[in-house]
Order: sequence, then C-alpha cells, then structure tokens
Amino acid sequence: MDALRLSELRDLLQSPAFAAWWSELARAGAALRDAAARREELVDQAGLMELRAELAARNAAAALSRAGAAEDRASAMSAQSQVLENKALELVAAYEELRFRVSDLWYRLGGAERILEERRENAAAAGAAPASPRPKGQGKPRAVQARTLLQQAERRHGALKEEYESEARRKDRLWAEVEATWGRSFEITLLVAEGRVEAARVRGEAERLFQGAEQRRDRARQMREDATRAAAECEEAERRRAEMLARAQERFGCVAGREFLYWRQRDDARRGYAVPLSDDAEGHNIELRALGVYAVDRQRGVAFLEPARQGLVASAAEGDRRFEEYFLGARKGRAAGSAAGP
Repeated sequence: MDALRLSELRDLLQSPAFAAWWSELARAGAALRDAAARREELVDQAGLMELRAELAARNAAAALSRAGAAEDRASAMSAQSQVLENKALELVAAYEELRFRVSDLWYRLGGAERILEERRENAAAAGAAPASPRPKGQGKPRAVQARTLLQQAERRHGALKEEYESEARRKDRLWAEVEATWGRSFEITLLVAEGRVEAARVRGEAERLFQGAEQRRDRARQMREDATRAAAECEEAERRRAEMLARAQERFGCVAGREFLYWRQRDDARRGYAVPLSDDAEGHNIELRALGVYAVDRQRGVAFLEPARQGLVASAAEGDRRFEEYFLGARKGRAAGSAAGP
C-alpha cells in the first residue's frame, strides 16, 4: 500500500487511468446490481407462480370432486327414474287387465239392463192381464213368476252395477297412479339431464384449471431457470468486479476492500486515506460521497471517518478526543445539563 500526500491522492483520482478504471468498475457494479435485482425478481415471481399453480391445482381438484358428486347424483336419479319407469310399466299392465275387466263388466251390465227392462215389461204385462182359474197343481200364476224373475234381474243388475262402479273407480285410481309415476319419472329425467350437463361443465372447468396449473408450473420452472442464469450473471459480474478491485491494487498502489480503497498517509504512518466506491448517507458516522477522500486512523478504520484536509494531521490523542466529542458529546452535555438543574 503506497503512502501518499492528499494532493497526490487527489491527482491520482483525477488521472485518466483511474477515470478509465472507475468507469469500468461502475459498469461492473451496475451489471452486478442489475443481475442481482433480476435474480431476486425472478425468484419472487417463480415463488408466486408456484403458489398460484398450487392454488389452481387445489381448485381443479375441488372442481373435479364436485363434478364427480354431480355425476353420482345424476346416476342415482337416473336409477330412480328407471325404477319409476319400470313401476309405471307394471302399473300399465295391471291397468290394461283391469280395463278389460271393467269393459267386460260394462258389457255384462248392459245385458243385465236389457234383461231387467224386458222383465219389467213382462211383469207389467202379467199384472195387467186378467187372472184365469188354473187346475190344481199347475204351478205359480204367471204374474208371480214375472215378479220373481224381475227381482232376480234387479239383484243381478244391482250387483253388476256395484261391481262395475267399484272396478271403474279402481281403474281410474290406477291410471292416476300411472300418470303420477310417469310424471315423476319425467321430472327426474329432466334433473338427470341437467345434472349431467352440470357435471360436464364442472369437469371441463377442472380440466381448464389443471391445464392452467400446469402452465403456471412450466412458467415457474422457466423463471427458476432464468433466475439460475441471472445468478450465474451475478457471479460473473461479482468476479469481474473483484478483478477490477485486484487490478486497482496493482495499478494504483492501494488496498481494495469491497466498499473502500485505502492508502497510507505519507505524513503520518498511523493514519490513512479511505476513498468510498459509492455514496452512503447512513451507514457511517458521516455522509459519504463516492471518490471523496476521508481520513481514518489505524485502530478504528472506517468506523470513524472525517473529511481529509490538507495540512491538518491530527495526533492519536487528538483523534481520540474528537471521537469522544462526536459520540459522547451529547451524552456529556445531557449529564452537565442534569447537574445544573435544580
């Protein structure tokens, strides 16, 4: 590490060789910052994309579950509709048998009504004819026989009519049950169709979500690959910057840290100069400007910086006093103020 006067150091910092080196270092630093920012952005975006892919996959699985449930409901309703359809066919068969029976009773009732009308006419005719004496043992009178036959016809007609009406009512109830069964089967069939359409729609939605999740995974993998390349660029920029700092040591006789270049002071072997490579408003005891020249001592280094001034070389004791005044002056002032209080 060379020992320089402040004027010599300033001339060095203003030389064309140092300016060229500084420009190249600035480009390397900018490339490093850009690569690091790009890598960080890609890593964040990849993580977010992976999270979105996982969320889409979960939503797709939930949609697929809903589609399966809709299909199960449709299948159950389809089975119920088939049961009702079979029951309706059985009821129709029973209805046809009952209809034939009611038709038979209708024809029989019609015949009984004709017989009843004939016997009523016969009974009326027999009652209107004058009675004539008959030999003993020749049977009942004609009017009595007519009335007996009329009573038999009335009983037969009444029984057939009652049976017909009863069976006709049963036939009507059975047909009403057939229509109700067919109606319920029709309603369920409509719901089955709707359920299957819903299941197909939800399954399509699940497939789209799965496809979207896979696309997001692909994008996340691509981002990870881009982040890996950005990390390689970052390492290359870091290597280039390190080479530039090592070259500064050879060309300008300094010690190069990551943030400072250092030279010894020719007038005081215990003190040196620190030249920051970037602006820093808060990281040190004073605000730093890039390529500004600051004085440091051997013990504290950049822990305590002060602007370098020509011809003002502070002793170690004075440097310690300045350090205490800067860091402890306010505390001592508060202590003095407290002591002066009431």
